[in-house]
Amino acid sequence: MTFSELLGEQLLQHNQSGSESNQISTDQLNGKTVALYFSAHWCPPCRNFTPKLAQIFKELNKEVKDKLDIVFVSCDEDQASFDEYFKEMPWKALPYSDRDRSKTLGEKFDVEGIPALVVLSPTCEKITSDGVEEVRAEPNKAIDQWSQGKRLFWSREAREGEYVWEGTTCDICHMSPLVGSRHGCTHQECDINLCETCLPNNKHEHHLVEYFIPKKHYSLEALLKSVPYLLNPNNEEKIETKTMWENDVKSVGFYFSAHWCPPCRGFTPKLAEIYKEAQATSHGCRIVFVSCDRDEESFNSYRKEMPWPAVPLNAGTLLKAYFQYSGIPSLFIVSSDGQFLSRRGRDDISTKGIEALKTWGRGEKLSPPLPEEFQWSYVSCDGCQVAPLIGQRYRCLTCGNYDLCSACEKKGHEHPLELVPQPTEDADD
Repeated sequence: MTFSELLGEQLLQHNQSGSESNQISTDQLNGKTVALYFSAHWCPPCRNFTPKLAQIFKELNKEVKDKLDIVFVSCDEDQASFDEYFKEMPWKALPYSDRDRSKTLGEKFDVEGIPALVVLSPTCEKITSDGVEEVRAEPNKAIDQWSQGKRLFWSREAREGEYVWEGTTCDICHMSPLVGSRHGCTHQECDINLCETCLPNNKHEHHLVEYFIPKKHYSLEALLKSVPYLLNPNNEEKIETKTMWENDVKSVGFYFSAHWCPPCRGFTPKLAEIYKEAQATSHGCRIVFVSCDRDEESFNSYRKEMPWPAVPLNAGTLLKAYFQYSGIPSLFIVSSDGQFLSRRGRDDISTKGIEALKTWGRGEKLSPPLPEEFQWSYVSCDGCQVAPLIGQRYRCLTCGNYDLCSACEKKGHEHPLELVPQPTEDADD
């Protein structure tokens, strides 16, 4: 395929003064590596990234510019927004009027969010769709690699027993996804990830730690030793973490929540009330708060609403990576020997109440809910809008992200529906 076939016969390019844009032949891209830049003026991350990319592009030497170009594929909502935004860009653009082609390109290259840079070889073969992430990681090296028909990020096959850290990149060698043991810094202001090979070469100012492998079982002692101490819910008193696995504790609930989150503020009082009631019976289940708050003030205010201790605000990095929650509030119950008793503690509390805590306090799992009782966290019915969806869940593959409860399924739908299997704790393991 040629770029003329992919992008059409004409593109736009600014004149030398930059005062207006003129049509040019797409054939000017022949023999070049081309990065398609999907972006829009209404998108704040795009407006933040575009000036940085423009500065990098302007500073490229002639040798690289002879090999590489960028074409703006607009996701703007009108011609005026496109015209104004394109003035900030020192590269070419697909005409805004060619809306069908813009949509087709997004679908062809699976663009799910913007800004996005899809880098293509001179024969229109995809080199990488991680262009934005590669530029953020090491811009000059990334662009140099593209001009040679290579990508900056690389990876390898996982060996037996190795974990693949999707969405994580080694900051030194750029292995992405990172495979095998992952090492990082627990300081909240630090964002560093290293693979095992690059670990000895790091010069980071803080001590680096190894991450827990998700879905691998660790004892409560091992998990909580990643936390220096816990905080009393009523004051700044430091509590030794060993109190969470000693004194005949059968399980611990790791509660991920934040004050800024309305569902969290709705669930926390209910959980606290049930927990206080269960405490009167000396049950063997404890809870610890792992905050997703954005600042110390919100964290300290919120944890006072909870009758259980909290992990210090900046000390939950390893726990957050290990439990891999998809949304908050989330409550994970782990037995003293590291077995998952529940990954859906929030739903279990909502349906079983204090009986859930008593069962976990014995180190036992709850009986699986009946199909008509199962709560689908973070899923709503697109028919009656009930949230969360309760009972059997039906999905329309034609409509995409479209779900119906059993009552709405009986009313019929224009496309075939499939019954979504009810997940189990064993399946999650």
